[in-house]
Order: sequence, then C-alpha cells, then structure tokens
Amino acid sequence: MTTNKARKALTNKTTVSSIVLKIRNFFMAIWAFIKKNRWVQILIIVLTTLFMVVMAFGVSYAFIHRNDPVQIGVSFSKKYSEELGNDWRANYRALLEDINFDKLRLMSYWDENEPKRYEYNFSDLDWQMDEAELNNAKISLSVGLRQPRWPECHYPDWARDLETDEMQTMLLVYIEQVVLRYRNHPALESYQVENEVANKHFGDCPAYDRDFYAQEIDLIKSLDSENLVITNASNQSGFPIRSQVGDKVGFSVYRRAHFEALGRQVTWSFWYVPSWWHGMRAMAVEILHDADTFIHELQAEPWGPKPTQELTIEEQYRTMNPDKFIEITNYVQSTGMKEYYLWGGEWWYWLKNNHGNPDMWNVVKAKVESTRF
Repeated sequence: MTTNKARKALTNKTTVSSIVLKIRNFFMAIWAFIKKNRWVQILIIVLTTLFMVVMAFGVSYAFIHRNDPVQIGVSFSKKYSEELGNDWRANYRALLEDINFDKLRLMSYWDENEPKRYEYNFSDLDWQMDEAELNNAKISLSVGLRQPRWPECHYPDWARDLETDEMQTMLLVYIEQVVLRYRNHPALESYQVENEVANKHFGDCPAYDRDFYAQEIDLIKSLDSENLVITNASNQSGFPIRSQVGDKVGFSVYRRAHFEALGRQVTWSFWYVPSWWHGMRAMAVEILHDADTFIHELQAEPWGPKPTQELTIEEQYRTMNPDKFIEITNYVQSTGMKEYYLWGGEWWYWLKNNHGNPDMWNVVKAKVESTRF
C-alpha cells in the first residue's frame, strides 16, 4: 500500500514537472521569437507606451478631481415602481423624505404623457416635480423616445407604426411640450436627452440616427437656454467623438450584468475594468469637449436572468447586496467622478416594504447621509 502511494506521488510529481517544463518552454519560445523580430519589439513598445498613456490619463483625472464633493442622486421610474407592486407615490416620497435624496432623475415617458395623439396628461409628472420642489431637490429630466427601464423606447401605441419621418416629427412635438411645460419649474436643473442613445445591443428601439439626435438637442436648447442639456454614453465603453455633446456627459456603470452569450444565460462580472478606464474616458471628454462628466446610472439593483420580482432574494443578492453596493460606490468614486445617480430606488423600497428586508435601504441611506458632512 505504501509503495503504491509512493508511486502515485512520484507520478504526480513527474506530471507537474512536465507541465511546468512545457509552460517554461512555451514562454522561452515566445521570448526567442521576440528577440529575433525587430518589428515585434517595436509593436510591444508602442502598445506598452499607449497603455501607460491611457492609464496616466485616467489616474490624472482622479487626481485632479480628488477634492470634488460627492453628490449622490437617484433615478426614479413610476412605471417600474408600479411593476414591482409598490405604491409609487409612497416610494417616491420615501426617497425624498427618508433617504433625503436632493438630486433625482425622472422620466417623461412619451406613452404615459401622450396616450392619444395631441392629448397630453402630465399630472403624475407634475406631482413628482412639485414634490421635489417641496423637498428642495433638483431634477434631471429624461426626455425623448429612449428613456430608462425596459423596453427602453417607450412608444405610445398610436405612434408605434408610423413611418420614421412622421414618428420623429411627432416626437419633436412631444419634446417641445415637455420643455415648455417644465423649463421654468423651480426643481428643474437639466434635461437628459435620450438614454444611451447609441446603445444598439439593448432595448426595443430603432437604429441610432445621429442627425435626428442633434435635432432633439438643438430643439431643447432653442426652447430653454437656462437649464443644462446632458447627453449619455453607454456602459463600459463609448466615447462621444462624432455625436453631438451636451453641457455634461453621463456614463452608466455596471459591475454585474446578465445576458445571453453563445446560447447560454450568463451573469457577467466587469471586475476586469479598472476604475482608471472610466477616468480616462472622462478626461477625454473634458479635453475634447470642455464638458463635465458624471455617472448618470450606477448599478445598485440586481440584474438576473428573469424580472427581479420573479427571482428569490438569494438570486437577487448574487448581483447586488449591501456589500456589493459599498464595493461599487467605492469603485466609482475612485474614477474621479464624484457625482452619480443610483439605479434601484424602486427595488430597495420593494425589499423593505414587501419583504421586510431594509438592508439595502439602510445602506443607501447611510451612504447618502455620509456625504452631507
């Protein structure tokens, strides 16, 4: 028995040694190839230098903005709050009065506010704006067809089958109604024109039309020269080089996402994206466009294979929980962008009120309170 164990141990040791030798020979072969080829050496030097420059950009942005105050806002969707089964007004008031958010992103969904052609009903959005004013909060108002929450593009039924030109004309008419209604509202601070407008991988939306996007921005600026106009980029990548840029540029940042890849459902972690990458993108915007940057959407809710309300709490916590919330807020602050709008206010309220689980609500509240001092 002892002899068999000794033989097995020797065999294992020989196997490991063989693997180590093969790995060593592999890298030695690569090194020999590099030494023989001058063009490979030059390419490595160029790529290494480029990498160092890009990283330096990101690190320098964080250094320049190291003393900026942390400003935390939250996105709120009446539509999604109702989808979860919340009392949406109570949900909204709790964000304002309990957590005490003083910056919110609200939605002006086209399908909700113009359910019939030329028949407008802004009563619910009016209420949200007025409640924000009562609580001394400022609103960044999402406008356009593409706005947060699935299916991303919120067509009214009557507009869905219109030809593209007519649909765009009617959308501009609707945007004009929104701007004229709220441009003088004391709570309004900015407009966010479309949401991740160039994101072609997510949502039930038409193809990105750069010229029409510029028309939307120009229309808003012609109607309101006082409030800021914001353009939003997509998740881990994207540089607003060719598209029109507003007074500020927002990035969305997610650390864990769920999607289908190679026919399989996959929960993907973006742990490999260093914080300086986003800092580099922000620095590029400042240099190229002389515009401020911020995080318009920071993940603070789950992203699973099914709608959140169909997941168990354990499944929800795999992609977002109090510890992951602290991790992602620390991560985003290290980018240098200290202003960020959290994504998930409807979910925290749903957990607290429908499931007796206030953990997320409390950790967010503590984080917001910490920025007041």
